[in-house]
Amino acid sequence: MSEKTRILLIDDHQTVFRLLEAIVRIKGYELLYAESGQQGIVLARQELPDLIVLDVMMPDIDGFKVCQYLKENDETKAIPVMFLTAKGAEDDLENGRKAGAEGFMTKPFKTNEVLKQIEKLLSATEA
Repeated sequence: MSEKTRILLIDDHQTVFRLLEAIVRIKGYELLYAESGQQGIVLARQELPDLIVLDVMMPDIDGFKVCQYLKENDETKAIPVMFLTAKGAEDDLENGRKAGAEGFMTKPFKTNEVLKQIEKLLSATEA
């Protein structure tokens, strides 16, 4: 793969961005960042990243609705989505699946686990 793998993080906390950026940089991935659901939808459609990492609780549009929108849009429906959220109850997992997400991890997360999940989702799209 000659072009750099790009991951879009949609999360309203910059701390998560800085942490995830440090993690994905280890693998040479580029991290794009949106601080709101609306901004994330726009950026996803403009940039067409290889993977979207999405928070559930955001001030404008919740992550489930963002995911559902992206999965219903022809331009973005093939991009894998992984929820990375503090909401880890069984109904949250089910809502994530219903919205179309391919992965789900809870915060706080371990570096090696989040990287493993990212790589799994990225390799699934290459297959």
